[in-house]
Amino acid sequence: MSAPARAARAWAVASVWVLAASGPVSADPVPRPEDVLGFRPGTDYKLADYATIVRYFRALDDASERVRLLEIGPSAEGRTMIAAVITSEANQARLERIREVSRRLALARGLTGEQARALAAEGRTVVWIDSGLHATEVAHAQHAPELAYRVATEESAEMRRIRDEVVLVQVPVMNPDGLDLVAGWYARNLGTPYEVAPMVELYQKHAGHDNNRDWYMFNLPESRNVARLLYEEWLPQIVYNHHQTAPFPARIFVPPFADPMNPNIPPQVMRGIHVVGDAITARLEREGKVGAVSRSRFDTWWNGGMRTAPYFHNMVGILTETALWRYATPHRYDPEKLPKAFRDGTPADRPTTFYPSPWKGGWWRLRDAVDYMVSASLAVLDVGARRRDEWLYGIYQMGAEAIEAGSKGDPFAYVMPAGQWDPGASRRLIDALRIGGVEVHRARAGFTAGDRRFERGSHVVLMAQPFRAHAKDVLEVQRYPERRQRGSDPIPPYDISGWTLPAQMGVEAVVVASPFEAPLEPVAAAAAAGSVEGGGSTYLVGPRSNDAFAIANRVLRAGGTVRRARAAFRAGGRAHEVGTFVLTGGLERAAMESAVRARGLSVVAVDALPANQGDLTRLLPAARIGVYRSWVPSADEGWTRWVLEEFEFPFRSLRDADVRRGGLREAFDVIVLPDTGIRALLAGHIRGSVPPEFAGGLGLEGALALKRFVEAGGTLVALDSAADLASELFGLGVRNVLKGVAREDYFCPGGVLQVVVEADHPLAWGVPARTMVFAENGPAFEEEGPRDEEGEEQPALAATGRPKPRVVARFAEKDVLYSGWLLGESRIARKGALVEAPLGKGRVVLVGFRAQFRGQAHGTFKFLFNVFFPG
Repeated sequence: MSAPARAARAWAVASVWVLAASGPVSADPVPRPEDVLGFRPGTDYKLADYATIVRYFRALDDASERVRLLEIGPSAEGRTMIAAVITSEANQARLERIREVSRRLALARGLTGEQARALAAEGRTVVWIDSGLHATEVAHAQHAPELAYRVATEESAEMRRIRDEVVLVQVPVMNPDGLDLVAGWYARNLGTPYEVAPMVELYQKHAGHDNNRDWYMFNLPESRNVARLLYEEWLPQIVYNHHQTAPFPARIFVPPFADPMNPNIPPQVMRGIHVVGDAITARLEREGKVGAVSRSRFDTWWNGGMRTAPYFHNMVGILTETALWRYATPHRYDPEKLPKAFRDGTPADRPTTFYPSPWKGGWWRLRDAVDYMVSASLAVLDVGARRRDEWLYGIYQMGAEAIEAGSKGDPFAYVMPAGQWDPGASRRLIDALRIGGVEVHRARAGFTAGDRRFERGSHVVLMAQPFRAHAKDVLEVQRYPERRQRGSDPIPPYDISGWTLPAQMGVEAVVVASPFEAPLEPVAAAAAAGSVEGGGSTYLVGPRSNDAFAIANRVLRAGGTVRRARAAFRAGGRAHEVGTFVLTGGLERAAMESAVRARGLSVVAVDALPANQGDLTRLLPAARIGVYRSWVPSADEGWTRWVLEEFEFPFRSLRDADVRRGGLREAFDVIVLPDTGIRALLAGHIRGSVPPEFAGGLGLEGALALKRFVEAGGTLVALDSAADLASELFGLGVRNVLKGVAREDYFCPGGVLQVVVEADHPLAWGVPARTMVFAENGPAFEEEGPRDEEGEEQPALAATGRPKPRVVARFAEKDVLYSGWLLGESRIARKGALVEAPLGKGRVVLVGFRAQFRGQAHGTFKFLFNVFFPG
């Protein structure tokens, strides 16, 4: 539509939305997707890229009064994300009022039940449908133009009812960068032996598949863009998140989900999920689309995915997993070769309660997946329309019940006291809560809650709020219900079992059970309150804050010098602990003050250290850092890069050929191996599965090059399962005590564990003596004795005459588990979690946990950072 027409219907929205630029006025009818894409969505061997899909949505917006396009923010690589709001012309004319009704009902405050029912009668169901999050699951992004076209143009009785009763907020591509990577990769290989080759890059710059693991931390720009629409602006009653990996041979997974259910999820949400899931499967059956399965694999325990996080915001979250072959290449499944049962033993070749119409095999094309997705999306819109009053009043009811439950206490609040160990981590936790729609307050003065006194500046999360479930779930300790197969083998959770954010981030969060009074004010964001005290030009920065490393990196980049204190000392009228940064030069005073304020650091400026301090400090040049980057994409590698970039560490990525070439010590001081199993490290992609330049891995040649790097004086950091490469091949005198242990004897499916730290060791500077780590079936270490000629282990390493490995952090003696699920605690109690193993002139740092896990584990980042600034 024209710019004047758009201006005439402009609506005042207090947000950062930008109306998409329109094209010229056109008298042409509403374009079909194939008119812009050049082919029908789902055509064999065809994938529309992001620019083409955006071009279609802009054309639809120009041609239809029922479509309004919004620009919602940039992706990680700078592409502009869009959302389309599609509804009837009458609803478009009062869209701001509909949005406000949706917000008021979801936030619930100040409404009586009678007022809420009146608003529900006035409002419209807001249904969110997104596509393209996992970019190699190609069908949902391709289905988006067709869904938008049908909702905007069809004149059936059903579609008119949908447009009248529903506002569709559609994000056609949640991961623009990934779509273009995948479409480009497929186009490159089309017609070659590698047409369906797996991707060799992460399809989101840092997270890859983990872009659907970021929905309570919000590290990624795409997550933040979407959260603003979900939890601030639209607050939809139904959220539908498309995916593509159905349990084989089913053609689509549709809720109900499997157990266990997270107890913080409102019962109405779970009932609503069943209603919407049944609407989808019923429609598929009516249309002859067989092969829908439910209650398989996908549970509702974890609060971190795009479909799960809305549960804790009183929204009905739906995920479907439609069958996927590879890209847009068709595939025929031989009916005789289909499995007779699913992985859990449920029959797949005959009707069962949750798989009543088995798929019998045959051709499966991208168009088939698109058809299933369009039908599922229309089913969601239809049930949204038919039960409009129920959805709108229900979200109010859940919000009001949450406020009432929180006001009664147990818990009444969580308090993050002022004066945290790492103020930057505390600030990031508060920001994550706020982005997730949680109300956070700051104390204007000291107060008493429970049996503790809290100082001015403490942050308080009162549990009497509509999104109480989300606040409680990310702040509390999880206890995953132990579940096993018919034998003793544990059934793993869908993702992880425990994620308590304060524990991961090293932030103290005090639960207060009973009501209290305090002088509180709401905060829109956690303010950074850094300062520089003193008039000197030597800056002393304590080692407790991760942000101290960012400031040190900035000083080095500007040509200054960085030292670290090897012992505690006094200067500038106060005590400073071991590991304190001593920074000189590089930054002018104004630049230092600006950097310190932005990072929230308290810095002391002195003229110089006292003369009697002698060789207290050690001069540290900028470490030359390499991060191994396999052609087998690793989210852990991507998160490693994200953390290093966030804290301003310069680094280079190392590919397999770079490592195999050798001579690493000439170019690097530290090399990081992200979490990757030894087999994947050595073998990489099987030859013939990808173009030749991406095949293979490090091989024994690369492993030997890494060993020589260490022997020549380098430091190798091996994270989680990558530690097996060094411990098994380098002769470090350390072994993984969990190697070969059966899952029924030891199982840690992602949880928070307690470790005891040797705080005087340079690798542990700035880390509390007892701290929490995130572990996921990683290794645990103990000293290994030398072996005799028959290969039998002997008791004493000292007999070899080489330096002994040093355990820097070990798992606690008892109560190892803090949050989640852990079987076989005795196998890791008192065992090494972080070990420094000398080798030649260098060392290997073995990290048996996920020190940088998904950009969440701020409390253990320093174990990695201290390697780059050694004492």
